[in-house]
Amino acid sequence: MAARRLRLLPSEQVLVDIRPHWTSLTAPLLTTLVVVAVGVTLDVTLPHSSTTVHWIEGAVVGVPCLWLAVRLVRWRRAGVVLTTYRLVDRRGGATEFALADIEEVVAVQGVARRLLGTGSLDVVPWGEEVGHRVPDVRHPDVLARIVTRRLTPPDAEPERWG
Repeated sequence: MAARRLRLLPSEQVLVDIRPHWTSLTAPLLTTLVVVAVGVTLDVTLPHSSTTVHWIEGAVVGVPCLWLAVRLVRWRRAGVVLTTYRLVDRRGGATEFALADIEEVVAVQGVARRLLGTGSLDVVPWGEEVGHRVPDVRHPDVLARIVTRRLTPPDAEPERWG
């Protein structure tokens, strides 16, 4: 997955490597299904229409299909990777946070998203009020607990926290 494209530091290990939740694909998938169904229905009900109408219909159907294809490629390439030293959000450009620089990790889920097993992860670096939101994370509550266990306070004594 995303960890294959991640250059690891010496002695760094991948702990968690997850792809975004499949619900991030629902809007383009449903739109594509509806538009294709309408296009096929028009094609069947109006069989003797002009070639221009068929070209326009094909273009209208092609746009959501292209949207779905682009979103699927982005979904396949994206992911959240937790290593022994850092947390990496591989969505678009990679956003990396050293675990030593993270103050807090919070899982954000509504009732519907909790039932689906998805949500967002808010990562707040030390000294900053606004954090980074990672959307469409699978089981963000579990991932937040895993990351929180790996965090150490910046002024921690090594013998107490090691």
